[in-house]
Order: sequence, then structure tokens, then C-alpha cells
Amino acid sequence: MKILSYFIIFIFVTSCAPFELPEFIGYEGFKMGKMDAKQVSFSLSVKLKNPNSYTLKVKKTSLNLSVDDGKIGILALEKTIKLPRKKETIVEIPMNLSLEKGALMRMLTFSMQDSIRLNLEGDVRGGVLFFTKKFPLSFSKSISPKVLNTFNQKD
Repeated sequence: MKILSYFIIFIFVTSCAPFELPEFIGYEGFKMGKMDAKQVSFSLSVKLKNPNSYTLKVKKTSLNLSVDDGKIGILALEKTIKLPRKKETIVEIPMNLSLEKGALMRMLTFSMQDSIRLNLEGDVRGGVLFFTKKFPLSFSKSISPKVLNTFNQKD
């Protein structure tokens, strides 16, 4: 009974400990998957740092994607991502973008611009074991559309 009490106290204390959000270090690459008028599948390679003292799992999630204040669609993380504790890691993130009507034509016009502003908003679920928490995400970054050109990448 005493061991059970210690276990319950341990679970309570660890579940109340705050998660620190992973830190975005840098963009490493982009691989294009399937593409049609309604969906685009691709994979991003990014360097992330998990500042927590435990491995963090980022669960499947959906985010709103807009470019220069025009909605593009819903961006979905296709699998759970594991981030090792206290470490910078390059993570391959498979994603699927469900496009809004007319978004594909807008995306083609972005390729001719020098810079665009990407905006991601929504809730991301992350956690340890069966303890999860929702983190509000509001990410905005100016990028050159040329870095997303799959024909200019070295393999």
C-alpha cells in the first residue's frame, strides 16, 4: 500500500510539471510527395531542440495554414514525432495539406515572389507517456519560396 501511495504521488507531481515547448533551430530540407487539386503530401526536415528532461512526443495534429493573410488550407501532421530529451535533433515530419478552393493557383503565384509570410495557427498536442497537453501555436515566418522548389534541391 505504501508503494502504491508513492507511485500515485509521483504520477501526480510529474503530471503537474510544466512542459517546455520544443525550440525551432532551423530548416533542413523539403521533399515533395503526391499533389493534386485538393491535397499536397510532403515531408519537412527541421532541427528542433527539446529542452525538457524527458522524451517528448508530438501527437498527430491539424493546423491552419495561411500565406500573406490568405488561407491555404489545413495542415495535418501524419504521425507522432518523438523528440529526445535535452537534445537537438533533425526530425523528418510527414505532412498532408488539404487545400482550400483556389489555393493551388495562389500557391503558383507565390513561386514568383521574392518573399512570402507563412502563418500556422492551431493547437499542438504533446506529452510524455499518457500525459498530454495542448499547446497553442501561432507561428509566422517570412521565407523565400525558392527554398521550397523541389527541382533545385541536391540529393
